[in-house]
Amino acid sequence: MKNKSFLVFGSIMLILVIVIFFIIGLSVGAGSQNPVAFTNDTMSAWVAALATVCIAILTIFLAKETWELRLIQLSQIEQIRKDSIKPSVNIYLKPSPSAFSSIDVHINNSGAGVAQNISFSFINKSKETQDIFDHLQTEFSKLVILNNGIWSLSAGEKRTSYLFSFIDLHEKFGDRALDYMAEIDIQFQDLEKKKYSSKSYFNFTEYKGIYGPDGGEPIYKISKTLEKMQKDIGSLITGSKKIKADIYTSSDRRKEKKAHEERRIERAKNSESS
Repeated sequence: MKNKSFLVFGSIMLILVIVIFFIIGLSVGAGSQNPVAFTNDTMSAWVAALATVCIAILTIFLAKETWELRLIQLSQIEQIRKDSIKPSVNIYLKPSPSAFSSIDVHINNSGAGVAQNISFSFINKSKETQDIFDHLQTEFSKLVILNNGIWSLSAGEKRTSYLFSFIDLHEKFGDRALDYMAEIDIQFQDLEKKKYSSKSYFNFTEYKGIYGPDGGEPIYKISKTLEKMQKDIGSLITGSKKIKADIYTSSDRRKEKKAHEERRIERAKNSESS
């Protein structure tokens, strides 16, 4: 843009220089032939005409530059508006906090606008695991958001659901289960029905050699323990659950004291006899 403007301005200045030299040459030639013909008034008229032409050309040039800058500004404003409603949908897998072998699917819209008419298409990227791909496709189709898509997903909104268990997958396919690779083609629209697309990948080879805590993450086990304690306390308050307690009375204490005294006397007798 700058190079183009510089070229236009340089061309205008070159034309003006040529015109100036033409007028100077004309005045010199006319003065040498007839000194009276080319008077000061004539020279002033030529200079005024030249100045008028220069101002007109520069005005046109500035008007053109102003209009181009205005178009750029309008284009930038329009791009900012489009970016403000542009969604960005992605999908990924993550181990469930309840059990490391359980895999949850996460679908989120990290864009600034609402995503609509979201659909997912799975493409097998490993011919050696076509049977695993077909099996998982059957499992994925049971989840409505993957099979039928999502009608609307607000900016920053996320959908999460349990998808499958690596234990079940390993029991069925053995170590080959971790060779599964699939490409997910994501199609969606913004509020103005403009279409977008993105890609994501499910690559199980990344899970090879990775282990997690038994029974899920520690924070999850703590939360489940607190939840159980809360339920037990609630049952006690409402009276739906009774506390089992052994009561220790004064009669029990007398019996215990008597039994202790009898054992002491018995030990003393045994010592004397020995």
